[in-house]
Amino acid sequence: MQLTTLKKLIFDKNIFAFLRLGKQVDTVYRTSFVTAANSSGLLNSLNQGEQSLIQLQQQLTIDDTKRDALEAWLECGVRLGELGFRSGRYRLKGKLSRHLAKQENQIAAAMFEEAIRYHYDALLSAPVRMKQDKAYQLSDQDGKVIAQSSQILEPFVEEAIEWSLKHTQPKAILEVGCGAGKYLVYLRDRLASSEITAIDYQADVVAQANQTLLQNNIKDIDLRHQSFFDMQGESLYDLITLHNNIYYFTEEQRQTVLTQAHKLLKPGGQLLMTTSCQGGSSAITALNLWFSLSDVGGALPEVEQLKQSLGQSGFAHVNSKRLMPGESYFAFLAQK
Repeated sequence: MQLTTLKKLIFDKNIFAFLRLGKQVDTVYRTSFVTAANSSGLLNSLNQGEQSLIQLQQQLTIDDTKRDALEAWLECGVRLGELGFRSGRYRLKGKLSRHLAKQENQIAAAMFEEAIRYHYDALLSAPVRMKQDKAYQLSDQDGKVIAQSSQILEPFVEEAIEWSLKHTQPKAILEVGCGAGKYLVYLRDRLASSEITAIDYQADVVAQANQTLLQNNIKDIDLRHQSFFDMQGESLYDLITLHNNIYYFTEEQRQTVLTQAHKLLKPGGQLLMTTSCQGGSSAITALNLWFSLSDVGGALPEVEQLKQSLGQSGFAHVNSKRLMPGESYFAFLAQK
C-alpha cells in the first residue's frame, strides 16, 4: 500500500465507520446465507456427511451452466465460517448451520427463515413499497414455512384449547385455517368422539395438514381446501377455532368473519381465537409491518378493538387471556 493511500484511509471517516460495522454486516450475510442453505436443502445434505461440489450440484438439482455460481455461493458460506472446505469436500462448520440442520430444530429453522425472508424484507423495502403502492400478496409467502414456524406456539394454543373446554365438551368442531395440522391431532386426542372439520384457503397447507394426520393415523377428520366465506348453513358447530390467522383477513373482512362464525355456531357454542396483537416484541412488530404492507390481510388486531368487534357480531360473553408472559399473544373466547 502506498503512503498516499494510507493517509487517505486514515482521514477518511467512512472507511473507519465501515470497519466498525463489519461485524453487523457479516451477521446480515451469515443469516442470509444460512436461511437459503436451509430452505434449499444444503444443510440437510451436509448434515449427512461431507460432500463434493458435484454431489451438491446433483442433490440441489443445479444445472451444469450454474456450477460456477453454486461454487461462488458455497464459497460465501466458507468465508462466513458456516461451511468448511478441505480436500475438495464441503462440510457443516458454523454453530448456526449445525444447529438448524438438526431435525429436532426444524421449527426453529422455519422461524428463522420467516424472520429473514419476510420480516427482514418488510423492514428493508417498506419505504419503497409504500411509495410505489406495491403490496405483498399471499403468493409471496411459503405456506409450509409459515405453518411450521407457527408450531412454536403449540403449547400456548393447547392451553387456549383447554381453556375453551373447561366447561363444555363440543360434539362438532370447525377449525378455520388448519396450518400444519398439529392442533387437529391435539383435538382428536383430547376429544375422541367429536366430529371435526378443518378448512384452509391454501392447498399446500391442506396437503401438509393431511400428511400430519396420516402420520398420526388419523383418518376421521374432514379436511377441506375451502374458503371460510364459502361455508354454508347455520347452527352447525359447538366450537369454531381460528389460530394465528385473523390478520390474514382485512380489517373490513374481520367483522364478516366474526359474523359468519356466529352464524355457524349453535346456541351456546364458542369461538376460540389465538392471535398476536399489537404492542408486542420486535418480532411481532415486524409481523405487523408485513401485514400492514400486504393485500393479504391487515395490521394485527388490538385487544380491546377485537373484543368490541366480537360483541358487535352478536357474541354475548367475550373474554381474553394473555397466553405468553410479557408478550402480546392472546386467546379470545366468545360464546353465542
